[in-house]
Amino acid sequence: MISPLAGALPHSTQTRQIPSVPEATFSRLRQLCDEHHILPGNLDRIYIKPGWLAITGTKEECGVVPFQGGRKIIGDDNSPEGRYLASLIGMPLMVLAGIRDPAAIPFRRSLKLAILSALSQPFLGCPGIRRQGWHAECWRAGDAFVQEYPVLGQVIRPDDTVAVAGYSPGVGRIREFCRELHIIDSRADERFGMLSIGRDRVYGPKNIRVHDPCEIAEILGNADVIMISSSALADGSFEEIMGQIKNARLTGLFGPGASIVPDAFFSRGIDFIQSCRIVDSLKFVDDIANDADVETALRRSQKQFLLVKGNNGTDKNGLLWPAHGQVW
Repeated sequence: MISPLAGALPHSTQTRQIPSVPEATFSRLRQLCDEHHILPGNLDRIYIKPGWLAITGTKEECGVVPFQGGRKIIGDDNSPEGRYLASLIGMPLMVLAGIRDPAAIPFRRSLKLAILSALSQPFLGCPGIRRQGWHAECWRAGDAFVQEYPVLGQVIRPDDTVAVAGYSPGVGRIREFCRELHIIDSRADERFGMLSIGRDRVYGPKNIRVHDPCEIAEILGNADVIMISSSALADGSFEEIMGQIKNARLTGLFGPGASIVPDAFFSRGIDFIQSCRIVDSLKFVDDIANDADVETALRRSQKQFLLVKGNNGTDKNGLLWPAHGQVW
């Protein structure tokens, strides 16, 4: 799912001296590969389907990101975009990850993020993340602990106002753990609209407040916890969203597109990341090729993780995780 926030936010006129998230992530990955004596493979295949772009490498690398322009390429694989993607097959993944694209063409940005995701997978295991100084927990979808203590319930407090920038299936469940849930999405009526007919008519959603992107500054400015969909990385709105955050206790990134080494995100002010690690490459390829609901398939068949900035399970205010006192 592509974030509806792209293009809706004011662009900063301030010149940034720090590298972009993709550039910083590439530098970190190159360092990690050198430290662990890993030589990544070449680009093997590119998978495009509505809402998603995925890649595989010749050494079983796998990565996936949200992607809006898939229908056009699927409908005409001889389009300029399709020919460009085909020309990259066989090139080293590390070379492709390091290419700078000043034009910031959306499908090229998504491809680069998918490659960064693929290169990140060996370094997303919980033991390795902890050795880097971050707090990490990993689980399978059916793990008993997660069933009893949902992950977001460990992060969000009952009196929190939570704002979600962008959409992801199941995001409405956050309402179970907080006082108020606000979702910023230009397609809110389509995604959350509800009509209940009985003795009267009730229009919904009932307990979720949905907003147009034009309200983003106010909503993010009043939230205790902010969660940003990983689709903001693919559509280029991540930096603009981060620029609107003022007083939040916690800022998180979530979704399959966040399956990237966390260093660059933590340096930008992200406090936690909830995503997945691709541990079964064969199942990943099968799901990408055959499952229409890619995000649910990834949650079901791959390993999930929660990464927290700080090596002792504390947030930036020194508050212990999880919020409700359970022990991971």
